[in-house]
Amino acid sequence: MAAADGLPGLLPLQSQLDYALEDAITLQEKENLVYQHVKKVDGWERDLKVPEFGADLQWLNTEGPLSLYKHLCGKVVVLDFFTYCCINCIHVLPDLHDLEEKYSTKDGLLIVGVHSAKFPNEKVLDNIKSAVLRYNIIHPVVNDANASLWHELEVSCWPTLVIVGPRGNILFSLVGEGHKDKLFLFTSIALKYYKEQGQINNNRIRIQLYRDSLSLSPLLFPGKVAVDSSDNTLVIADTGHHRILVVRKNGHILHIIGGPDSGKNDGNFSEASFNSPQGVAIKNNIIYVADTENHLIRKIDLQLELVSTVAGVGIQGTDKQGGAKGDEQPISSPWDIALGSLGIFKMFIFYFYAGFFSKFVACLTPLPVI
Repeated sequence: MAAADGLPGLLPLQSQLDYALEDAITLQEKENLVYQHVKKVDGWERDLKVPEFGADLQWLNTEGPLSLYKHLCGKVVVLDFFTYCCINCIHVLPDLHDLEEKYSTKDGLLIVGVHSAKFPNEKVLDNIKSAVLRYNIIHPVVNDANASLWHELEVSCWPTLVIVGPRGNILFSLVGEGHKDKLFLFTSIALKYYKEQGQINNNRIRIQLYRDSLSLSPLLFPGKVAVDSSDNTLVIADTGHHRILVVRKNGHILHIIGGPDSGKNDGNFSEASFNSPQGVAIKNNIIYVADTENHLIRKIDLQLELVSTVAGVGIQGTDKQGGAKGDEQPISSPWDIALGSLGIFKMFIFYFYAGFFSKFVACLTPLPVI
């Protein structure tokens, strides 16, 4: 069976697989379906191929440019077509990180971020460097500034994941966010199939993380600052270090809460952790935090030195209706927070959802009088 070029050539067979997976009940049934899909695609008379990376492309997190048909031959490669301003692309990064935790290049897997800019400023390498550092991306990233690979494969939206076999042959595509289960299923079966065929090698790719070339800074991409004029203090969301700082206006540090690693633990200040916190607000020794990548709103009691969760369930929410109690209401990427002044406490959480900017208002119960 001959295949057309680009992702549209894969669409009919991929659609058949997706429909079959919806009807499958057990994991074994799903694995068998995916295995047969890989076997069928692998048996095409003419592979659906990914073109070679251009020799003039700029790379990050590697010792030099990578060749798909030299360095990555014998690997299952996940190409992540993304752009750093896209919240949907940001939502995919934790899935890719978990995949990297499970499979390494020694297992035969490599993830490559293909940065395909939406706006002119996103083509600038220094801006992409900042994004790689800010989002803690640890796999190779190539700056496809002119969207050459994007157009050759006929990618149509951000994010798009393309799973490629060990000879550059396209196996699967996943469009949009929220496909973690399929990503793991497709990747594991592709690795299994090609290991059985003897086409996977365990050659390591020389990774050189961009972050390792930088000197340490007291702050890393601080997201927000709140001022407590009554106590002459500042609250700083030290986003890149996953922590909250409470400091005097002269710079004297009073509290360091969380960091340096990400997490979502409640408890005392030595136990508590955050994941890329952004918005902060303070009143009466209480700090509220938009804990962005934990999809939570956190409360910091400076007198009790305790951190608790007041909204969100710790995973990205897709509920568009709302109405649940704060700690039972899923939310998505809270970005900023403010305190109302109408006699009751209100949180205004700004967050990105489904590719657009919208507003979510959560009223805690009971509503304390301020």
